[in-house]
Amino acid sequence: MKLYTFPISPNGKRVNVCAAEAGIALDSAMLDAARGELRSPEYMALNPMGKAPTLADGDFTLWESGAIVCYIAQKSGGKLWPGDPRELSDMLRWLFFCSCHIDPYFTTLMVERFIKARRGLPPDLVHTTYAEEWLRRFVPIVDKQLTDRPYLTGEFGLADILLGCSLELGPLVKYDLGPYPAVRRWIERLQARDSWRACTVQPVRGYE
Repeated sequence: MKLYTFPISPNGKRVNVCAAEAGIALDSAMLDAARGELRSPEYMALNPMGKAPTLADGDFTLWESGAIVCYIAQKSGGKLWPGDPRELSDMLRWLFFCSCHIDPYFTTLMVERFIKARRGLPPDLVHTTYAEEWLRRFVPIVDKQLTDRPYLTGEFGLADILLGCSLELGPLVKYDLGPYPAVRRWIERLQARDSWRACTVQPVRGYE
C-alpha cells in the first residue's frame, strides 16, 4: 500500500500510526504542498479534494483519513477493528464526533494561527473566537470520557488515533488544554507509544 502525504500532516500521521499499530508497512510518497503538488493534475486524479492523505492499494484508491484508518484496521484483522457490534459502534461514535465536532475547529485554528503566521499574516479573530467557543463545548466531553479510563473506549484504538492527532496540536495552534487534565494525561500516554514516536516528525510539546 502506498500513502501520499506530506511530513507535517496530522491526517497523514493518523494513517501512519494506525499502520504501525497494525503491523502494516506503507510506502510513503511525500508531497510538497508549497510547490503545489497537492493540486497537480496527477494527484488530483487520485484525490479530487486536493488534500492529503490518499491511500493506494493496487487499483483501489481511498481518501479521507478516517476512511483510510478503518480500511487498514479491517484489512489487518487485529484489535483495531472490534468484532463486537457494540464495541465497534462505540469506536465509530468517537470517529464521527472527531470529524464533526473537533476537526473543523482545529483546522480553523491551524489556518489562522499557524499557516497564516508562517506567511506573516494576522489571524482572523472572528474565526478563532468562533472556533474556541465551540471547542469549549466539545473538548470537555473528551476530558470527561477520559477521567476514569486510559483510552476513549477503554483500550487503545482508532478513536484515540484520530482524536489524539488533532488534540495534541493544542500548543501549536495556541489552544489551551490546561483546563482538561485528563486530556493532557491521555496525550502523554499516546505520545509515549512506540507507534506515535515513530510517526512524529517534530514532537508537539507543551503539556509539562
